[in-house]
Amino acid sequence: MSEVAPERPPIGGRPAIVHDWFQGFHGAERTVEAMRTGVFAAGSEPDVYTFHAARELLPAGLARSIVQESRLAALPGIRQRGHDPGRWRWLLPTMPYWFRGLDLSSHDLVISSSHAFAIQARPAPGAIHVCYCYTPLRYVWLPETDARAAGGPKDRALRAVRGWLRRLDLEASARPHGYVAISGAVRERIRRFYGRDAEVIHPPVDVQLFDHRAEKEAGRFLWVHRLVEYKRPELVAEAFRGLPHRLTMVGVGPLEARLRARLPENVELLGWVSQEELALLLARASGFVHVGEEDFGITMVEALASGTPVIALARGGARDVVRDGEDGVLLEQTELGLLREAIEAAARSDWDPSALAARAGAFSREVFVARLRDYLASLGAAT
Repeated sequence: MSEVAPERPPIGGRPAIVHDWFQGFHGAERTVEAMRTGVFAAGSEPDVYTFHAARELLPAGLARSIVQESRLAALPGIRQRGHDPGRWRWLLPTMPYWFRGLDLSSHDLVISSSHAFAIQARPAPGAIHVCYCYTPLRYVWLPETDARAAGGPKDRALRAVRGWLRRLDLEASARPHGYVAISGAVRERIRRFYGRDAEVIHPPVDVQLFDHRAEKEAGRFLWVHRLVEYKRPELVAEAFRGLPHRLTMVGVGPLEARLRARLPENVELLGWVSQEELALLLARASGFVHVGEEDFGITMVEALASGTPVIALARGGARDVVRDGEDGVLLEQTELGLLREAIEAAARSDWDPSALAARAGAFSREVFVARLRDYLASLGAAT
């Protein structure tokens, strides 16, 4: 079910979207595609600029809309080929200058879709610049929450340039005419690190792809994440030990072998699954467990769209998505005993799948498009 927003006039003019990079088609990339195909008028389709794009992993229309990439990132042996990551990330020191050097003189509206360096883009004088911010540069401002800050050569290299990147980021943060944050938590970071305010417009979720009418499997919970330390997979698995419920874990990552060796009897680990398989798992689950801190948390919305209540840590995007006692159970901290209590509370409660799906409608593509059109128009973008 989707919360349909009133029709708003599309944005015209000569827009551009500047996105950090495309290494797959995930949350940020799907957001760019929703902007590109939904926000603008016919004849005003935006050009897309990005440092690097694995075009073969993108929808054909999005791939064709990319008008410029870094030539260095496209070199053989550097560029990403399909799921082979390549070495383009080693060009990080060049990225701020590449974005600063873009010729955007033909555009009267520029949206920098940024969690890294797209914010560095410099539109022409008189053009409107809006930063759609997934988070301020994480490995500069929040290194303790970044997976790269875990020792090893990448971490040492980032530490060596962190001060320099922070100065560049802070300088660039003053330029946009307006900010859009993907959640209340990200808005607070923008205020804290940049001294700027932001409008909250949540990323679009394809809620119509999920079925809240399927029969639930009583006592079956689901967890979906990468198997890395800060997502707390071992804590979640241990929380189910001895409980009369079952947990299905979906994910791959460096902790896989260690996790498999310690799984309780009532916990299974599936590894990677397709989007279609994930939708089926969400539809059958009687609860979705999410104890990591996310900037937004698209999978939480997908769970609600499937009529499945969410157990989540009351931080980050979960505070925007889950209303405690209405859409699931919120935890104040990730402590084993508290998590067990939350699981039992969710199992005891009588949830209304239709009401949960209705809540997910607040994060639909239609709502995203309408709100972003309104915000751009409020800054003077052509309609």
